[in-house]
Amino acid sequence: TADRMALNAFASLLCKSSIFVASRQLSSISSLERCIPLNKVREQLMTIAGSSGTPFEVRDCAALTEALAREQQLGSQPLAKPMSASYQEALLSLRTQAGLSVKYVNTHNGIRIGRLLEDLDILGVLISYRHAWQPHWAERAPVTIVTAFVDGVCVHTPIIPANRDLRLSGFVSWVGSSSIEVTMKIEQQADEDGAAGVAWTPVLDATFVNAARHPLENRAAKLNPLLLESAADREIFQRGERAKAYRLQQASQSVLSVVPRNEEIAKIHRMFLDTIDPKSFTFSRRRLPAGSVWLRDTMLKTAHLCHPEQMNVYCKVFGGFLMRKALETAWICAFAHCRRQPVLLEVKDVSFRAPVELGSLLFLSSQVTCSHGRRCVVRVHAEVLQPDSGLRTTTNDFYFVFAPEAAAQAGEDCVPDAPQVVPRSYSEAMLHIDGMRKLTEA
Repeated sequence: TADRMALNAFASLLCKSSIFVASRQLSSISSLERCIPLNKVREQLMTIAGSSGTPFEVRDCAALTEALAREQQLGSQPLAKPMSASYQEALLSLRTQAGLSVKYVNTHNGIRIGRLLEDLDILGVLISYRHAWQPHWAERAPVTIVTAFVDGVCVHTPIIPANRDLRLSGFVSWVGSSSIEVTMKIEQQADEDGAAGVAWTPVLDATFVNAARHPLENRAAKLNPLLLESAADREIFQRGERAKAYRLQQASQSVLSVVPRNEEIAKIHRMFLDTIDPKSFTFSRRRLPAGSVWLRDTMLKTAHLCHPEQMNVYCKVFGGFLMRKALETAWICAFAHCRRQPVLLEVKDVSFRAPVELGSLLFLSSQVTCSHGRRCVVRVHAEVLQPDSGLRTTTNDFYFVFAPEAAAQAGEDCVPDAPQVVPRSYSEAMLHIDGMRKLTEA
């Protein structure tokens, strides 16, 4: 988390100093201003993707085929671009637009962070298109860019006032063959009167990893490489390389793949011993230690029918909507567990494993998998059900870290610890280890 915060502060200085002198290498999106109202971001994406916004529309394969043929004819040579070329800002004018305030405000007169995750998802894809764009492309891009992974969101201001404007910004910080990392942040005007020249204070920062796909075939698409112009650029890029290596390492060490570490097994066994009476000489009688709850009793489930209102520019269910609903489900789960209103501290990671079709029956299952002190980890598992066959398909996994609002505002010592969660079965023990790792990892 500290590394990610340092990266955003460092990268912000880099972009602000270089962005307005960077050469404009874009074609139809070169007219897109570097700072636009937030509602224009989706409009621009619809143009790039060739979407009319009509639910269940038939994709114009002829136009895509023509664009792909033109791409092949012109050679489609990669065009290296600097980080500054992708920089984009979007303004959310909460202070002057009362209608927006109603959409974003929660019951405690703060900002709904789930709404901000939706906005970051859209902005991250637009920034990715900025980098991917080729000079010979027409209005429609012959490539599809989708959100693949959220590497983390760190919240600096647990309670965000709803009466001040917000500024979202980001840039491409790392590029692979078909993957692209976007570093983003949200700032808020320090003065609620909106005076000119007023400072902006950090609210949260985030790292999204998007993927480029062939629009007609199920395969990856190539992306433009990054042009590293300075030592600062190279340092940012190397951090992206390290983040990729870390993700691969974590995946290879998942409890779904390998045996847990010795110290993790030892902790689970100590928890087991705390739940039995050594004098009873039986494994069947289990008891809860004081101040604890069974992990299975923290589960909270919700179900949703995915309407066209929640579709993205590709006529699938919008990934930002999935993040918002998962966060809201996790928040309720944490509230019930802590018995105090929680605030979000971090989104540890979000994986997008499969698209969600319009009309899907979406099930979200949330559980507190680990708690330490005042903090707790809530995992949300998302799956869709095909009613005719009964087949369930996993689409997403989400991890959120919460703390009671009082602890986040006034300090750790003002509220008691959250109840400890205790696994009762082997699968629950693996969930608990998974949660411990999310809570302790950097």
